[in-house]
Amino acid sequence: MSRTDLAELTGISQPVITRLVRDLLADEVVAEIGAAGSSGGRRPVLLAIRSRSRWVLLARLARGRAELALADLTGTVVTHRRADYQGDRMELDWLVAELAELCRINGLDTADVCGVAVAVPGVVTPRTGVVGTAPDLGWTAPEPLGEVLANRFGDCVLVDNDVNLMLTGERVHGAARGADDVVLLYIGRFIGASIMLGGRVLPGAHGASGEIGLLPLRDSDSGSTVEQRYGLSGLADEIGAAEPVRELAESGRLDEVVSAWGHLVVALSLAVDPALVLVGGAATELGESGLVRIRSELGQRVPVCPDVRFAELGDRAVTQGALERIRDLVIDSGAIRP
Repeated sequence: MSRTDLAELTGISQPVITRLVRDLLADEVVAEIGAAGSSGGRRPVLLAIRSRSRWVLLARLARGRAELALADLTGTVVTHRRADYQGDRMELDWLVAELAELCRINGLDTADVCGVAVAVPGVVTPRTGVVGTAPDLGWTAPEPLGEVLANRFGDCVLVDNDVNLMLTGERVHGAARGADDVVLLYIGRFIGASIMLGGRVLPGAHGASGEIGLLPLRDSDSGSTVEQRYGLSGLADEIGAAEPVRELAESGRLDEVVSAWGHLVVALSLAVDPALVLVGGAATELGESGLVRIRSELGQRVPVCPDVRFAELGDRAVTQGALERIRDLVIDSGAIRP
């Protein structure tokens, strides 16, 4: 685009565009790439983003490992790396060192990083990046993850629950495209949900919104939760299979499990009245018949039945959501400046 193109697109005056472009050229974030065709007057100079002038680090944390990635300013992921840790606890210093190592092996300095986005399987306090609890990582007390990352890579740090980021990814690139009022129920080792109203994910006052798997079982005196019985970890222990969803039909428990998951969808729908419900994770293995069963459960119990679909992107949705959110944070904070 030329400077004139940018002024027309944004509505910003030509003198201000000229000044902004001068700053971006000085920061080496954009470059002049030649002249456009002439329409009779002076040929305008075209500008393009120097997509690899700054970088974003991404991490998805899970039990025993961190999935790391490096993306450029266009949101293109250029490299992936898996890092495994020993023991029952992920140490913050270990994570910082692995992210720095990802920079090093790609010939980058931490000064080249303009943002860091981390997806956590746990409760994350909004705005601070403090992880209240994340049992899969061995974090049972608050961990100042956002602060630790900011001390090494700069202030533009996003730390959020992985299901929240998954829903953002599905809204931009997946099954929730264009929807503003959506809930996502995710079935994994743990059971969690994310709630979006008016196009914004709602984390809650303490970042614990959507921890619906912690609901107590109605027919249990032991204090067991829905998650303990119907999450993949609990099902695997009970059925004795690494991939328990595939074994449910043979064990005769498919109807019971789908009904339990459907009950969670009902609870979420009654609480926030979404237009769309996404069901993700292992539940997608149920196929269309499982989706029909969940729809039926909803139709019997809610006054207005939302649309119900499977999530489309799988784990890729977390990366897509993280990229979307960190891009906005980089722009809003000015972190793209050196």
